[in-house]
Amino acid sequence: MSLEDVLAQTLYKAYQERKSVKPFEVTMAQAKRVFNVFSSMLVQSEGFGGYKISLTTEETLKRFGSTEPLYGILTKPMIETDSEVELWFENHMAEVEIVFEMDHCTVESYPTCVNGVYLGIELPATRFDTWNLKAYQILADDSAAGRLFVGEGIKLPYNEEVELYLNGHKVGKGRPRYVYGTVDDMVKWLLRRVGYINGYVSSGVFVGPINVKKGDRLRVKSGSLEYEVRLS
Repeated sequence: MSLEDVLAQTLYKAYQERKSVKPFEVTMAQAKRVFNVFSSMLVQSEGFGGYKISLTTEETLKRFGSTEPLYGILTKPMIETDSEVELWFENHMAEVEIVFEMDHCTVESYPTCVNGVYLGIELPATRFDTWNLKAYQILADDSAAGRLFVGEGIKLPYNEEVELYLNGHKVGKGRPRYVYGTVDDMVKWLLRRVGYINGYVSSGVFVGPINVKKGDRLRVKSGSLEYEVRLS
């Protein structure tokens, strides 16, 4: 068994047991192989739900020492439409993101293949015991896929200012802006990477990230909508 297989099994065991492990050192090439094995194990056991795009702002790229965004795979159980979302791991964050429901999409068929667009909350998680990580460690860890609250429907183009509240206190605001331009540019970037998508896509942070824990309440507010999510 290769080192990458061993590390992927370590992450998968931590995922199954809802436990944390110490960060391990790997090269970017090794991290890609760990990602491929770990995410394949997740999909085999839980089913494919979609993708999440990570590190989509200059701030998050700099924080984790990356020159480009990453992506991760969402399994079906990770995706939630109920307003109470269970946190599975020790370390979760919350981010406001635009979420796409994609029906057999390719670069050529986008955006007519999109069934729905939502203003949602991604709740990234790491199987490591800290967020003090580098990009290659996040990649190995299925690019920190955790939970996704799909949210409420919106129409594109969407340029409203969105506010995020944690337990009644405003902790962030912003409009959809990304390192590659618009939200369409981010989705097209992902489609060029993976070729085909049939599932949800969480297109990347534009408000947040903030640290969250069980018992927290999140509220998302814009000019056209407002909702609250409870974390349990």
